[in-house]
Formats: sequence, structure tokens, C-alpha cells
Amino acid sequence: MSIKQIWLSFKDTGLFKVIKNKYLITSLAFVIWITFFDSNNLIQWSRVVINISEQESQKRYYKEAIKATEEKLNELSSNRDSLEKYAREQYLFKESDEDVYIVVPKGR
Repeated sequence: MSIKQIWLSFKDTGLFKVIKNKYLITSLAFVIWITFFDSNNLIQWSRVVINISEQESQKRYYKEAIKATEEKLNELSSNRDSLEKYAREQYLFKESDEDVYIVVPKGR
């Protein structure tokens, strides 16, 4: 079989007619262009969507952290005993006549 005969046999198949269809070629070119080459291509778009969802989750986390901090600040500013307790526990504050002992677990 020569190349000419192979070409003629391929030309008679239904696959050649589908491939030759100008609408299919145009649609395929459009999909390839939008997916890879356009300035707003699908790959960049998916990265932006993922980035936005990550930032929204960070936004929720920080809002919750701010709310907890504001509640703690409100508690500390309204009650002197809780302020003293917080200072002693977090910053190891002590009275002048007291000694502070820090017990560290053996595993650390």
C-alpha cells in the first residue's frame, strides 16, 4: 500500500469527515485558547479561586481570634482580680515578698 492509497482509504472514513468539520475545529481551537493562552485562562482562574477560599478561611480565623481577644480584654479591664491572675500566670509577675517557682515537666 502506498501513501496515496492509505490517504484515500482514510479520506473515505467517517472520522475524516468529523475532523474536517469547520465547527469542530473552531470549537477545539477556542477551548485550547481559553484553557492555556488567554490572559484569563482557566488554569489561572482555578488558582485564584483556591487562593480566595484560603483567604476567606484565614479571615474567619482572624475574626474569631479578634473576638476572643476582645472578650479577654473586656474581662481583664473589668475585674482587677482577673487582671492580677492573668499577669501572674502569663508573665510570672509576683509581689515583692513572694518567690515564684516554675515547674517544667521532665519530657521537655
